[in-house]
Amino acid sequence: MSFVDITVRPPAPTELRRFAQRLGPRTLLDSESAAFKAAGLGYLSMDDTEVMERVVADPRLLRLPLVRAGDRFVVGPDEAGWKALLG
Repeated sequence: MSFVDITVRPPAPTELRRFAQRLGPRTLLDSESAAFKAAGLGYLSMDDTEVMERVVADPRLLRLPLVRAGDRFVVGPDEAGWKALLG
């Protein structure tokens, strides 16, 4: 496992697509973030493609942490996901 500061090196689009394929694109979007609110995204109706375009373009919109361990993926405060990953 490696730790990456996304403000220094944003996640690659291919890596984000792996998370999205596994967990769904909306799982990646942090609707509580300041960036989400500042962009006024709460008023938009976005499909999955648009969500992916947004998080790839602006990593501040990502729900963190993003963790991949082998074929297991966890995003944000997903208690069940963390238990499965650590268990």
